[in-house]
Amino acid sequence: MSMSSSARILIAEDDASLVEILKGLLRSLEHRVRSASEANLAAALLGKGRWDLFFCSTKLWHSCLQTQDLLALCRQNQPETPIIMLTGYAEVSLANMALTRGAFASLQKPLKTELTVQTVKAALDSQIKQPLLPLPDFDSESLPEPQPHCSGLIGEHPGMLQLYEQISKAAPTEMSVLLQGESGTGKELVAKALHEHSNRAAGPFVAINCASLPENLLESELFGHVKGAFTGALRNKDGLFLAAHGGTLFLDEIGAIPTSMQLSLLRALQEREIRPVGALQSIPVDVRIISASNEDLQERMAKGLLRDDLYYRLNVFPLRLPPLRERKSDIRLLAGHFVRLHDKSGKPWRISIPALEALINHDWPGNVRELENCLQRACALSEGQCLQLHALPEYLQKARPEKEETRTRPAEPLAAAPDVQMTLRAYLRQCERHFIKLVLDHYAGDKEEAAKSLGISLATLYRKTQD
Repeated sequence: MSMSSSARILIAEDDASLVEILKGLLRSLEHRVRSASEANLAAALLGKGRWDLFFCSTKLWHSCLQTQDLLALCRQNQPETPIIMLTGYAEVSLANMALTRGAFASLQKPLKTELTVQTVKAALDSQIKQPLLPLPDFDSESLPEPQPHCSGLIGEHPGMLQLYEQISKAAPTEMSVLLQGESGTGKELVAKALHEHSNRAAGPFVAINCASLPENLLESELFGHVKGAFTGALRNKDGLFLAAHGGTLFLDEIGAIPTSMQLSLLRALQEREIRPVGALQSIPVDVRIISASNEDLQERMAKGLLRDDLYYRLNVFPLRLPPLRERKSDIRLLAGHFVRLHDKSGKPWRISIPALEALINHDWPGNVRELENCLQRACALSEGQCLQLHALPEYLQKARPEKEETRTRPAEPLAAAPDVQMTLRAYLRQCERHFIKLVLDHYAGDKEEAAKSLGISLATLYRKTQD
């Protein structure tokens, strides 16, 4: 099923205003939509006919989990139907639990239109790419064998699908590409994908980490040197620019290049020629530059550590790589990929539900690289082709989505009991102020993050906090 054809979509949600907004959006995309505000009605609808997509309120699902597990019912009756959780504030741990039990993705309330549309498209497309299979039991589940994208990239999260689309557009061009993402997100894999889908694919792909060499060696490594240029230069040496001639040069940790070298790099990019250290003549080179950084390069510019003209020369086509904590729905796919990568038996693998919950509850500061290292260790320690919780590192075994006291504490009211003389508009404004304060407290006063969570602009947040 693709986004271009009409889909039958079921929404289980007790928030009437959210249902109307979601219905309007989905119907504008020419889908047919039914909704249920109660678990019993949703269960009855899941048992009738076929649904192409199921939106389920995290709160509604959890409230009737012991008597009417809507996710399990959907997986049983409609095994190929993707499930998207509608998750409220402070329900993240429940959404993570739903992901371990087969949900395709989770959307945070209030819904953001663009992300919702992307997630719906990815979910409907997944019915063709990777059907969801019913869970055979509640103790463990099979690990999928994912389909790699763009020369080996793994993931079906909307953020990754958007990245694949951007790679396909950038690769055939000669534009310089700047990859920005945290350490371990796979920047070199993306750089290789750009090279392999470019017109330079037959040429060399050469990579260097600019932070790994001191300044005097880095210049020689990039541009080469002539015999006698400095102590120890016993013969002529070609640099990486010449080694990458006709292909792609990947400059990782570009922010680490010293300011004294940045002008030489800028000239090489502008003039498409280099001058080896100690040489009198320049040498023409034909190289495409892909650079990467896990730092805020604009902040480095503001501090005078990076030339503005070099930054804009490198940042012609920027690509952002999402951290793993933003695409936890891909963890099962990545786990399936890595266990097959490190176990050469070719036998199918399973993962216990506690182990999968531990993987999803962790924030992964080391991103995909950290996940791969953990799974490589777990493969060696597991028995019977099933990843168990005890095979994971100890810090993962202890991971919890939130503190126990937070889960058991009753929810705070949105606002104090209203004065019956207060107008409805005034009371809603009071509720809004209270909720904004809760979100700001959650993000320790970070207004930018709070605005993203609330689904409003930073300017709107400033105005509402000053009213």
